[in-house]
Amino acid sequence: ERFLQHPALSIEQSRLVTNSMAERAAGNLLDAMALRTDFSEKGFHAISETESLIDRYEDKLGTYLMKITSRSLSSAQSEEVSKFLHTISDFERISDHALNISETAKEIHDKDLQFSPEACHELDVIESAVREILSIAAFVANDIQQAARVEPLEEIIDGLCDEMKSHHVDRLQSGTCTLDQGFVFNDLLTNYERVADHCSNIAVAIIELESDSFDTHEYLNSVRAMKSSSFARYYEEYKQEYHL
Repeated sequence: ERFLQHPALSIEQSRLVTNSMAERAAGNLLDAMALRTDFSEKGFHAISETESLIDRYEDKLGTYLMKITSRSLSSAQSEEVSKFLHTISDFERISDHALNISETAKEIHDKDLQFSPEACHELDVIESAVREILSIAAFVANDIQQAARVEPLEEIIDGLCDEMKSHHVDRLQSGTCTLDQGFVFNDLLTNYERVADHCSNIAVAIIELESDSFDTHEYLNSVRAMKSSSFARYYEEYKQEYHL
């Protein structure tokens, strides 16, 4: 609290804590994804405990950041605080999805559900893409070039989800997969798609604050409409890397 008298100190403290929150949220998601193929009760409970910790991060950080906004800040400091306020809820939601994924992994383990080789391959591909988008959500390094890669990869992940859902319906109709397998398969896809959305929100916050305009909807529309050379290049790069 005493740092609030000195905005530069309080903002730096907030940056450090937000970075820690980001790293824990990403780590929690990676741990949850690992449970799909290597389940343990200890790992399952650890994810729930970390998720509760990240909820407390969001609550305390949000309150602290609002106190900073009431101080006399430079325009650069106001932008920094705004970026933190915009992104901490996305980190919290990523950790929520980690909890959902861990619960799905527990169901797979408890019911001894076995996916077909095709479904396993598809899950491996999308999980690799999710791991990459998490690593380049670019918050800690605050790297604009890296942040620009997030939106093309998010579109690839959306496309993979659509394709996997279609393949899954085919497998259901041919009897290769059961309804029980189908429910957990779709649960995983929903959570992966939403994690990618939150990573996109984080990247947008970084890019937009650099350009002094915080209109997320406008930014996403312009990115997709223009298909700028870098967007198209990154999209093709990820399309080659992540395909079913």
